[in-house]
Amino acid sequence: MSMATSGIVESFPTGALVPKAETGVLNFLQKYPEYDGRDVTIAIFDSGVDPRATGLETLCDGKTVKVIERYDCSGCGDVDMKKKVTPDEGGSVKGLSGNSLKLSPELMSLNTDPDKAVRVGLKSFSDLVPSKVRNNIVAQAKLKHWDKPHKTATANASRKIVEFESQNPGEASKLPWDKKIVKENLDFELEMLNSYEKVYGDIKTSYDCVLFPTANGWLTIIDTTEQGDLEQALRIGEYSRTHETRNVDDFLSISVNVHDEGNVLEVVGMCSPHGTHVSSIASGNHSSRDVDGVAPNAKIVSMTIGDGRLGSMETGTALVRAMTKVMELCREGRRIDVINMSYGEHANWSNTGESVSDEMRRRRRKVCASSRIGELMNEVVNKYGVVWVASAGNHGPALCTVGTPPDISQPSLIGVGAYVSPQMMEAEYAMREKLPGNVYTWTSRDPCIDGGQGVTVCAPGGAIASVPQFTMSKSQLMNGTSMAAPHVAGAVALLISGLKQQNIEYSPYSIKRAISATATKLGYVDPFAQGHGLLNVEKAFEHLAEHRQSKDNMLRFSVRVGNNQAKGIHLRQGVQRKFVDFNVNIEPIFFNDKEADPKDKFNFNVRLNLIASQTWVQCGAFLDLSYGTRSIVVRVDPTGLQPGVHSAVIRAYDTDNVQKGSLFEIPVTVVQPHVLDSEHNLPVFEPVSSKGDNSVEFQPNTIQRDFILVPQHATWAELRMRITDPNRGKDIGKFFVHTNQLLPKQSCRKLETMKIVAVGSENESTMTFKVKSGKILELCIAKYWSNYGQSHLKYSLLFRGVEAHNPNAYVMHAGRGIHKLEIEALVSEDVQPLLQLKNAAVVLKPSEAKISPLSATRDVIPDGRQVYQNLLVFNLNVAKPAEVALYAPIFNDLLYEAEFESQMWMLYDANKALVATGDAHSQTFFTKLEKGDYTVRLQVRHEKRELLEKISEANLVAAFKLTNALTLDFYENYNQCIVGGRKFVTALLRGSTRVLYIAPITQERLNKANLPAQCAWLSGNLVFPQDEAARRVALHPFNYILNPAEKKAHTNGSSNGSSAAGSTAAAAAASTASAAKPKATATPQAATSVTNPAAGDGITVQSDPPVDSTASPASPKKGKTNADDYAESLRDFQCSHIAKCELEMAEKIYNEVVAAHPKHLQANLLLIQNIESNQLKTQLPLTFANAQKTSPPEAGEGSDKQKEDQKKLRSALERIVSLADKVIQETDTEALLSYYGLKNDTRADAAKIKTNMDKQKNNLIEALSKKGIALAKLAVLDDSIKDRLAEINDLYTEIIKFVDANDSKAIQFALWHAYAHAHYGRMYKYVVKLIEEKRTRDHFEELAAINGALGHEHIQTVINRMMVTAFPSSFRLF
Repeated sequence: MSMATSGIVESFPTGALVPKAETGVLNFLQKYPEYDGRDVTIAIFDSGVDPRATGLETLCDGKTVKVIERYDCSGCGDVDMKKKVTPDEGGSVKGLSGNSLKLSPELMSLNTDPDKAVRVGLKSFSDLVPSKVRNNIVAQAKLKHWDKPHKTATANASRKIVEFESQNPGEASKLPWDKKIVKENLDFELEMLNSYEKVYGDIKTSYDCVLFPTANGWLTIIDTTEQGDLEQALRIGEYSRTHETRNVDDFLSISVNVHDEGNVLEVVGMCSPHGTHVSSIASGNHSSRDVDGVAPNAKIVSMTIGDGRLGSMETGTALVRAMTKVMELCREGRRIDVINMSYGEHANWSNTGESVSDEMRRRRRKVCASSRIGELMNEVVNKYGVVWVASAGNHGPALCTVGTPPDISQPSLIGVGAYVSPQMMEAEYAMREKLPGNVYTWTSRDPCIDGGQGVTVCAPGGAIASVPQFTMSKSQLMNGTSMAAPHVAGAVALLISGLKQQNIEYSPYSIKRAISATATKLGYVDPFAQGHGLLNVEKAFEHLAEHRQSKDNMLRFSVRVGNNQAKGIHLRQGVQRKFVDFNVNIEPIFFNDKEADPKDKFNFNVRLNLIASQTWVQCGAFLDLSYGTRSIVVRVDPTGLQPGVHSAVIRAYDTDNVQKGSLFEIPVTVVQPHVLDSEHNLPVFEPVSSKGDNSVEFQPNTIQRDFILVPQHATWAELRMRITDPNRGKDIGKFFVHTNQLLPKQSCRKLETMKIVAVGSENESTMTFKVKSGKILELCIAKYWSNYGQSHLKYSLLFRGVEAHNPNAYVMHAGRGIHKLEIEALVSEDVQPLLQLKNAAVVLKPSEAKISPLSATRDVIPDGRQVYQNLLVFNLNVAKPAEVALYAPIFNDLLYEAEFESQMWMLYDANKALVATGDAHSQTFFTKLEKGDYTVRLQVRHEKRELLEKISEANLVAAFKLTNALTLDFYENYNQCIVGGRKFVTALLRGSTRVLYIAPITQERLNKANLPAQCAWLSGNLVFPQDEAARRVALHPFNYILNPAEKKAHTNGSSNGSSAAGSTAAAAAASTASAAKPKATATPQAATSVTNPAAGDGITVQSDPPVDSTASPASPKKGKTNADDYAESLRDFQCSHIAKCELEMAEKIYNEVVAAHPKHLQANLLLIQNIESNQLKTQLPLTFANAQKTSPPEAGEGSDKQKEDQKKLRSALERIVSLADKVIQETDTEALLSYYGLKNDTRADAAKIKTNMDKQKNNLIEALSKKGIALAKLAVLDDSIKDRLAEINDLYTEIIKFVDANDSKAIQFALWHAYAHAHYGRMYKYVVKLIEEKRTRDHFEELAAINGALGHEHIQTVINRMMVTAFPSSFRLF
């Protein structure tokens, strides 16, 4: 061996990539090679499993499919397939995208539908993969199909601009109008290309789906070609029958299921790689013991509970559907043996979902609050015998951070913490030296908030394992308790595999007791992180085999503490100065208790020896327990305990079988806090140290916990840290700081800070965080598990604070006037109060609430427990672009602890396009919304219809982010506050209380803030301290309640009061104040919007009284007679019907009006409107032109009809030209131009004159526009655009004398004018302007045609794709 290669190790420690030796798995499989998971099925509740991933294709025989079922329980992949259509003779049907879909004769022959009908649907694939993968898919498509043609088009457009500028030097503004529009057209072409380049990444792809029955089940065809050629489309059968997966593209593979007799197609993707990685740890089969999963021969059932619409968050709907499917499979004989759930959240209360016996219900008046999801979890374990393994969470190192699950009402699940071994450090993390095995710093810690034990055992929490194909990677390193749980799930599969083969009866309880009793307790590892210790599979199996005849194998012991029915004892409320007695109820409950043999219940008896592990916990030593509930008293005497955390456990042993281990345990945790003397000294905490420099020694993963009772008035704390080792130099210690305070009925995340802090010896590191006075604070400092070396850390914690202590200090009612704050400081503190209101809340009331049963196949819990939905509909108006967060207040902060199993909402625009989706905890997620009307659909689910009826009036809150925060001023003097005098800015606050005042927000400021309609309150934060670090954390949420909005007689009909933005309390007051002022005559507004189909091509029609266009710009005539009034009223009444009647009647009325009032020009415009609405389709230029180009049918009836239609169209257009000419000829254009050339009109009746002239101008613009559009259409019919161009130009130049071309009154004609000149860039700009007002499919079709005319087929394809997504035919399924 040469010197260059000396020392090289030629073998890699592959055994530590998917670690198994640490828990005895390798020894177990060597000893029992056939107990490798065969005949065991593991359900993976996760983000979806890729059956094509390495190691997940087959079982150990290389043939049998490993992933036997694959379900998306979230609903994210659901496609509405209710629409049935019958193909024509050629096999064509129209898809929901609008494309024609062609079925080949072969496909038609497979269809077994009696009517040969097929089902059609449409599916957006954007949320079936993670966002990163979606970005990769888009990037690849862009590279293949977009970049080259787009760069060429952009270069050509730039070249044309350069050529024009070289031919027309000088400033663009000085060009003649005809040259100017050419320049504009070129600029807009380039702008169009650049805009599509920017939005390309946001474009979503939707595919037509076709479904029909065959002899081998349902067949799904997905038109991934987007061309309608179904012979080349993706073809796939039901996964349960065929186990088929197909690639949609190079990244995404899918499978499908069909529900409700074909009404719902479920497309199964994956919302993250997580579930595949988890499955690979539990059961990967690589034919190599080193990299195999724990149970390589176990089958997998993939249950997707992560919803792609929410990123990958789980929902109540998904969890309930997944559990329902597990129950169904068990009842069908396709047993699920183990569930792995490496998912979870933190619940606000942990002891929910209690399922108690009938006897207990009779005995107790108080039962802990129910939880739908918790109840069903317990049912899966206790009735169906499934062993449920759950990750404990990655939220340590502070205590009480175990997630839900496993922290539910009963300790029925196996909770797993994360361990890292020296071998893992070397092989997975490339660490330069091994450290002693330990738990990861971040693994969640016991106890549960109610005192129960959430961590059962710990297991290796990292692996380099297989991931889905869409990652383009064979394997990845992931770590977390998510990786530890499938290790235990795989280990349980090994145990069950062996138990089945040895015919040993077992239950989830016997397995949990076995792994708990045999786990290896790690004396040097944090006891709160490891549960009973490190899993030992070999010993657990021996334990189960040895005690196979034990009478307790098929039952559990329900342990309930106190009235709250807690799972353990937890004292963490202030200083414990006396003993406390707890009533503990203990009840044996058989597996599937309701159906258990009564003889077994009658004969059951066990005599227990109760042993407390600590002397400060006392109870009776013996308990004789039969089937029924016994109550014991446990005394906890913490009076002699030093500050810190103290734990104990009462273990119950069967006196006939002590060696088996405890049958149940009662965990006890007591926290004694340090109490600071803040009256005479600064409230500073420093840890007790034996070192001369008052430092604490830290090794890797050393954890120092201090519990301090936060002094009164403290609102923040400053942690100061420094390494005291003199020889460390610039070496930095990596410390994980976790602070936590538990608040009543709230999760551990409500008041905590987690941060990794780099600490050195040269400078002091500081960390500031929020605290709540009167509550115990846990200050947990841990040296990170992988941070080498010994460190001596000196740290101190200083409490500071300023707060208002008067009632309701942080809620201000505008109607109550001046708001008072009584503030005090913990120590002398410089205060500089700042109150900023950043969000405006609108309360939405449901316009509809409908209760209905859900799917008869997916949403019925065995036996026959139908799940219902209450679908609440809300209307939301957004008056201008804004960022908005939506949430349902009565549901929002709950998931696992909720009574209702779903609270998903979907936000849709006016075209039913999905804009945003939310569920629990959605109040902090803001979505950018454009101006417009939106619909919100909220689904709440429950199996009890009567409970759903109770929430039919539930509100939704829309929180609008203000463009500019409203800052409120402070005053020290009440009278100064009233008059807006001298403001309070800053002062030193010492000892005594200081009173500050806040004045209500003025009406003027509220109006300028442009608050949303019907705004109920404003929210923000109030901070007191001047210290910058404190101002970032010592935030007090503040709500400003507005006065009720003024009720108006006429509303827009919205159930949410979507009136003008000024309808807030202040605006209402302002309108009252201005009522006394004389009203200025406003310029009349159009009666018909530019996008109203009734307006034909969109030119507005005035609704004001008619104007005599021949009148000079002098004052109108006065002194009308009664006869004049009658004649005008009759004329106006007749005119109001011209646009509404059938054309024949309208012509008759028109003739009568013109005969009596020949100068009344308005009648001409109203008749034009009638002609447009009755005889003309509202078509944009290219759409109209393309429709005329379609080849005429052969001679016959069809040809005659087309000729007749052409004749009617021409006649209508010529009539419009004639009517418009009457208006144009009778209007004195020069007089109008002279009037608008006036800088100031000083005449006494100038306002009336202005109204008169504005009406004339608007009538003239409308007539010019109508005539121009009609002429352009006639030119298209005659193919004579060039011949009529001069006339069209003349009309255009007349219009732009009065308004810009993109003005709402002229934009439609400007669009036709651009078409006449083949100015596609200008056409694009005008269509985009129209889309800003209202998005319609016609506008998008015109954009596609514009790009087609320019030869930009790649953009045309993208616009067609956008159309499919932007204009769905129905709301999306939940």
